[in-house]
Amino acid sequence: MGCPVTADDAAELTPGDSLEELRRELDEAQDTLRTIRAGGVDALIIDTGGGEEVVPLSGAGHSLEELRRELDEAQDTLRTIRAGGFDALIIDTGRGEEVFALSGADRPYRLLVEGMAEGARGYFRAVAADFDGTLADGQVAPDTMAALAEARASGIRVILVTGRIMSELRAVFPAVEDYVDAVVAENGALVITPLGVRQVGAPIGRAVSAALADRGVVHRNGQVLVACTAADEPVALEVIRKLGLDCQLVRNRGELMILPAGVTKGIGLLEALGDLGLSYHNTIGVGDAENDHSLLDCCEIGVAVANAVDAIRAHADMVLTLPDGQGVADLLRGPLLSGRAHLHPRRWQITLGTDDDGAPVTLPASQLNVAICGGTGEGKSYLSGLICEQLVRLGYSLVVFDPEGDYLGLGELRDVLITGGHERRLADPAEVVRLLGHGHASVVIDLSHLDATARAAYAAALTSEVEAHRAATGRPQWVVVDEAHGPVGRDSTAHRMLDPAAKGYLLVTWQPEELSTGALVALDAIITLSSPRPDSRFVDLAAAVADMPRAAIARLLTGTPGRAVLAWRQHPRRAVAFTLGPRITPHLRHEHKYDQYGVEPTRRFYFRTEPDTPTGAVAGNLAELEAELGRCDRGVLRHHCPLHEFSAWVAGVFHDETLAADLAAAETALSAQSPAAVVEQVRLALIAALQGRHPR
Repeated sequence: MGCPVTADDAAELTPGDSLEELRRELDEAQDTLRTIRAGGVDALIIDTGGGEEVVPLSGAGHSLEELRRELDEAQDTLRTIRAGGFDALIIDTGRGEEVFALSGADRPYRLLVEGMAEGARGYFRAVAADFDGTLADGQVAPDTMAALAEARASGIRVILVTGRIMSELRAVFPAVEDYVDAVVAENGALVITPLGVRQVGAPIGRAVSAALADRGVVHRNGQVLVACTAADEPVALEVIRKLGLDCQLVRNRGELMILPAGVTKGIGLLEALGDLGLSYHNTIGVGDAENDHSLLDCCEIGVAVANAVDAIRAHADMVLTLPDGQGVADLLRGPLLSGRAHLHPRRWQITLGTDDDGAPVTLPASQLNVAICGGTGEGKSYLSGLICEQLVRLGYSLVVFDPEGDYLGLGELRDVLITGGHERRLADPAEVVRLLGHGHASVVIDLSHLDATARAAYAAALTSEVEAHRAATGRPQWVVVDEAHGPVGRDSTAHRMLDPAAKGYLLVTWQPEELSTGALVALDAIITLSSPRPDSRFVDLAAAVADMPRAAIARLLTGTPGRAVLAWRQHPRRAVAFTLGPRITPHLRHEHKYDQYGVEPTRRFYFRTEPDTPTGAVAGNLAELEAELGRCDRGVLRHHCPLHEFSAWVAGVFHDETLAADLAAAETALSAQSPAAVVEQVRLALIAALQGRHPR
């Protein structure tokens, strides 16, 4: 599981190293805002970078509108923040506007995220804890019980996972059902949830108990397992072999359990989480002894209490600084559950590709927000699909907003459902949420058959449903939004319902400057596609996230197709260029360009001839464009080619810059006075370009 970190280390894994100081500054800033609104301030002093300037206020409302407009210029804001040019920013956090004081280029991001995360739920929805040596040292301490009650009151589900037989558990913890949401007893063999009690494995036969008794071994029988002391292991093994049973012997410090083969605490926990409608990816597992390996392994984060055996301490993702119940109480009240800190285990990683030395370039598979930026046709949807397919294979749940039909290839993966498009019924938002509730289901929503207005309306309705489901269950762990500058843009309604502080957003865009300010400041990582001439917008954002000079980022981004640069806030000044890795699912880029339905009528190509007269022919996809180019009269080509209208349509509607460039090269050879021979040569060149780009 990699090198574990301590509880103290975990607090340093996310921005916010001096939260009390930041909160004091925020309180002072909020007082300032209230004073401004009350008309108690005549002017603001703003450091413009060339010295302080006094900005007179002619009314609080007018001042706030000006500041809002400046915030909406997100790209300029990011650059100015990095330069330390603002003393304060006003952000709409969803609870009204708040002033965030800025005191240095490093602190604004921390302040903004801290403010937006205030009151927001963290990533985790469940804690699964062992009993003996973890939750309790003989008895459960009053403070530990108080922490359990506090966690459950905040919406965290608590699952007790123990090797004990239920009668023995109730003997030492009579009120167990009052403090937990489910019990996994007998080392995973018995599951007790609101849906009832069931056995995960077949009970160990009476013959085992009789044989142990014949040999004088003191033992106890549960509903499934047989328990004795670790000192009796040789005798127990002899009995199992003699009877020819498919059983396993599991140690728990000084205890020994005889269990059906394949039954573990991890298996039992997965059953309990399924009954509760939760995912192991939103669960923290806590243990102390040998039989807790599977418990820690199956959770997103495996935690060892301070008194854990050495093997568990070495195996865990995180080691608490306090023992047993004290450590559990500290965890329940700590930053991991509240979302103030994030820990990224090495076992839950996705591989983006390889760097110039051949080393893998990876990114955590959860608890962060990522943007993919690049020009049209540079590989954004390919890279996004590469990330999505790995997340699906790791068991994460995704909902994918697919405006162009680029993600249909993901449907070849198990547990991925496709809805919408021209050939499928589009599920309504409530149906999508029901689909997400089944196992590890992911849903790709193909919106390519809708016009822009209908897409925006559907996105707003679905976002509300999905975010409510995420708040309750943590699923889907990822919301993937292609063409994100639309649904998550500054002027959209859907972005107001997204909660970037909850993490798990993959935003794909060629217009990052149009993203909402809340989405921009909550980005943890940005992956920018390389280009021979990198766009300054992409350079600016990557430089801000990487905390590197623009010139250095521009050099990294200058390259050939198939390469990209990863900038991650957690690793400042360490942006890395890499070659994209291979995908296992097909990349169906803008498939609707070629299907029989094509784009909506307002985006179709309407043919005209000299002198600017409609011919009545229309193309809604590239196949139709090719067909009409083959039969149209020469006047149509003489009209459209000099204006580069074929290439402009392909670039503007389908965002296929490569094809558009090929068409433009052919168009350049034709003028309104070109002879018939030239017209026919251009016709053939246009058709060849189209045939080279779409499937036959």
